[in-house]
Amino acid sequence: MNFAHFINVTKTVYQLACNRRTCRSIEASRELEKYVNQLSFDEIKFIQIIMYLGRETTDEDRLKYTNRELFESQQRYLEKKSWSIRELEADHIVAKMPLDEYLEKGLGIAGNLNIQLDSYNDLDTKKDNVKKEEGTIFMSRYSRIQTMDANFVDSYLAKGWELIDTTKELSSFGETTITYHMGYPINSYIADLKGIIEKYEELGLFEELKKRLCEKEGIKIQGLREESFYLGNHPKNETVNFLNHYVNVLKNKEGNYIYEAPVKKKKEESKINENVPVIVDKDSLPF
Repeated sequence: MNFAHFINVTKTVYQLACNRRTCRSIEASRELEKYVNQLSFDEIKFIQIIMYLGRETTDEDRLKYTNRELFESQQRYLEKKSWSIRELEADHIVAKMPLDEYLEKGLGIAGNLNIQLDSYNDLDTKKDNVKKEEGTIFMSRYSRIQTMDANFVDSYLAKGWELIDTTKELSSFGETTITYHMGYPINSYIADLKGIIEKYEELGLFEELKKRLCEKEGIKIQGLREESFYLGNHPKNETVNFLNHYVNVLKNKEGNYIYEAPVKKKKEESKINENVPVIVDKDSLPF
């Protein structure tokens, strides 16, 4: 289904609306109502876009914007406003007594747009695709994305946010509003987190972290130490693995933490002492 199809459906509604106005009969009204009620939700949504496009667009707007800009602005506004259920939106169209006038003007704006809008197969699908696209940008470049008006832009820029895009929309009162899309870069967010962790370290919380890790694993903190280079012959445990990962991520260097049980160290010292000969002072002997 394409743009031309939706235009043709809207033209049919326009003709039925004209017939209702000229005939002023119950049969003409019922014929219009019957046709609109059998349309799909996407067709009803499109007719509303054309209807409001014709009702809200001023002569000044026609001079300032292209037909496509006017159409897409009205489309975005209605999508943002969100539609109710199909039956209620169909009644909303039929209830407009100057419907033929609105559609005639709206078709004059949108009727010569040579564009294919395959997304009108399902306008909800289009909105989902936009969300997925924004999600991709969110994950790859920005930690947060917010929309705002011009009053807040400068303060956000001063905090390191970036201007991603601006969008124009026509309100139901014919006023143009500009929305600013701002993003906070991933790199700035990471730098913020590192700054917070560095403050923790200044206050001695890194030592507390090592202590808690050792307590959780049931090992003694006395056996934990950091070498000047990696010693591969020492066994690893969860505490050592975490601390080395911590150093690698935050300091951008290889972590060289190792753990050697204090008990084992004492046994080795006692073995060394057993092999050392004992020198006895003969003068100190009692006999």
